[in-house]
Amino acid sequence: MTLPPLLAIAQGRRARRRRVKIPAPKELVLHMAVADVLRRYARTDWRWSHFPSGELRDVRTGSKLRAMGLQKGWPDFMLFDPSGRLHALELKREGEGLTEDQQVFQTWCVERAVPYAIAWTTDEALSSLSRFGVLRIKLPPRRLVLFGERAEATSV
Repeated sequence: MTLPPLLAIAQGRRARRRRVKIPAPKELVLHMAVADVLRRYARTDWRWSHFPSGELRDVRTGSKLRAMGLQKGWPDFMLFDPSGRLHALELKREGEGLTEDQQVFQTWCVERAVPYAIAWTTDEALSSLSRFGVLRIKLPPRRLVLFGERAEATSV
C-alpha cells in the first residue's frame, strides 16, 4: 500500500508521485480546430457549415428549436462539394461513441452512398477532409488501421 504524499513526507520518507490521468480534451476544441482548418484551407468551390445542435441550452430555447424542426443525430459538419453532394463529418471526444440517433443518420448516409466520417482527433478529421477532397492543401499519405468500430489515421 502506498502512503499519501503528505503522510510520507511527515514520516520523513520520500513521497511517491501520483499518476494523474489527463482528461480528454473537450469536443469543442476539436470543433474549433476543424472550423479553423476549413476557414483557411477549404477549396472555394465547396460550401460547409457547423451544425450547432449539441450544446446545452435552456428548456425554452430547446423547445423553440424543436418546434422549428431541429432533429437529433445530424453530423457536426456538413460539407457540399461543387456538384452539391453532401459530405458529413461527426466529431467525438476521445472515448465517446455515436448516439443511437447519430448511428441512424450514419446508416442513412451509408445506404445512400453519402460520404460520412467520424473523427476523434484533429489528425483523423484532417484525414477525412482530405479524403473528401475539400482541402486545397496536400496532407502526408495516411492509411487506416481498424480498431473495432473506430478507424485511426496513422502515418505510412
